Amino acid sequence: MGFTMKRQYIKFPRKALAVLLASACTGMMMTGCGEETAEEETAEEETVSEAIPVEVQNPEAGTLTLKNEFVGTVSPEEFVYVIPMVSAEVLSADVAVGDTVVAGQELCKLDSEAAQLQLASAQAQYESVEANVDAAQVGYEIAQAQYESAIAQIDIQNEQTQRQKDLQLYQMQIQIDSINNGIDDINEQMADLSEDKKDAQEQKDDLKKAKNKANAYAEQAEAAYGQAQAAYSATIDSYEYYDKQAAYQRAVAEVTRLESPGVEESYPPDKDYATDLQKAKDDLKAAGEALKAVEEEIEYYKKSLDDARVAMSSAQSAVSQTESAYEQVKAGIESIEDGQEQLNSTLSDTYKSLEQTEAIKNMTEASLNIDTTPVQDANKKTAALGVDSAAATVNSAKVGAQGAKVAIDSAEYQLDMYTLTAPIDGVIEAVNVKEHDFASPSGPAFVISNKNTMTVTFNVSEGIRNTLRVGQKIQVDRNGKLYDAAITEIGTMIDQTTGLFAVKSCVSTPDASLLTGSSVKVIADTYSQGDALLIPYDAVYYDDSQPYVYVTESGIAKRRDVETGIFDAETITILSGLRADEVLITSWSANLRDGAEISVQDSGNKETEAE
Repeated sequence: MGFTMKRQYIKFPRKALAVLLASACTGMMMTGCGEETAEEETAEEETVSEAIPVEVQNPEAGTLTLKNEFVGTVSPEEFVYVIPMVSAEVLSADVAVGDTVVAGQELCKLDSEAAQLQLASAQAQYESVEANVDAAQVGYEIAQAQYESAIAQIDIQNEQTQRQKDLQLYQMQIQIDSINNGIDDINEQMADLSEDKKDAQEQKDDLKKAKNKANAYAEQAEAAYGQAQAAYSATIDSYEYYDKQAAYQRAVAEVTRLESPGVEESYPPDKDYATDLQKAKDDLKAAGEALKAVEEEIEYYKKSLDDARVAMSSAQSAVSQTESAYEQVKAGIESIEDGQEQLNSTLSDTYKSLEQTEAIKNMTEASLNIDTTPVQDANKKTAALGVDSAAATVNSAKVGAQGAKVAIDSAEYQLDMYTLTAPIDGVIEAVNVKEHDFASPSGPAFVISNKNTMTVTFNVSEGIRNTLRVGQKIQVDRNGKLYDAAITEIGTMIDQTTGLFAVKSCVSTPDASLLTGSSVKVIADTYSQGDALLIPYDAVYYDDSQPYVYVTESGIAKRRDVETGIFDAETITILSGLRADEVLITSWSANLRDGAEISVQDSGNKETEAE
């Protein structure tokens, strides 16, 4: 996370500061000896006006990451206390502090004589109860066999009686099923007739609508025919067809006359034959065109008249066909209704027959059902009582056996408590018992830690917490020895005592120098700034709170006000005000200012022209 530095002083590099102090001392010595001569002042002015030697470099684009150090505490990832569950004398303690143990390994033995006696007593009681269970089970099997024999006899008698009843009832049921099938057939036929009647009614309705439409269409066609006939007659009259036809015949006769042989030679001298012939031809052409136009118009109305006549004939034919189909559907509906009446009558008779047959069946079934159930139930109940009594005896014996088995399990569990074992793999950190001492549940006998993976816990502020992430690689420094680690947990609650957040990290390859509870130094990357220009820290100056740098332009120093970001002892980031292609002045001079003449020093300390 970037931030802007504000400093209220002018910063000088260490080398430049030494030169400045030397210059100050020299000036004081010269002042003490007296005023400068005119020649010395002139020489000093010439010296000041000389180009200032500077060192330069180009800014580098990159990322600056800051590292922070924290104090951490080492602890094992897994840490357990082994506490005795009973109070007893310690017979043997087999491990010491620093020993490595595995899960399940024996740590010490306690005096278990009382527990062993209790286990032996429980086992003897269990064996006695098991014998009672076996005897009860034999009695139960005998009672079960007797019960099954009684039930079998009852079942044989019931089966014989039931067969006779089933035969008679089966025969009567066949009759009833046959009648029901007949009823189903009649109902299906009635449903089919109802569906047919519904379809016929829909056809009747559709034909009625079609008939009405056909009648309307026929009336429209007749009206259209009358209109077309009137239009045809009116066209002949309105266009004076016969007059135009007569005029055309006269024009034809006149042209024929003028073109006849000998007419031209006998033509009157006071008239122009060619002119009159041309005029007659023009009149013939005009009369022909007028007659043709009228004939085309008359032909149009004549065609309309023919189309209307065909439409009228078609409409009249459709009316006749629709009326015929309508009458046929109407007759079909009447026939369906007659069939429905007949089926209803047949169905009524069939239901009467079904009622009679079912009544006969019920009477027959009642006469066959001689109630032997109470006697049979009493016999079954007597046989079942013997079985239930034997089963109760077995269950009672099994309950006793289960209680005895629980007593054995409890005694074995108690006996196991007299041997302490390691619950995890690890190293013995503390041993609080020894042979012939008295162990009790009041305190841990052993402390075991698993040091295959060690945890380092350190505390950070909220700002730094927000720069860290789970899985981030860090380093742990223990007396100069570095260990690679990774952040495993970042706290989400502030410690009310310190005001910091706890962060946990995991060291996957610890060694003996990482002791439990020891303090270490944690080194982690925190703030980072990318997409910035990186320049030397000493190249930045400050005017009040405004940071600035010097760049070279054609041998002249130019000031650039900049915005700075994060920094360390050597490098500072520039966020704005400076370009990567500019040449940055990195050395300090007391005479360096905006507009000063400079000379760039190469790597061999020779002056070069600044470009």
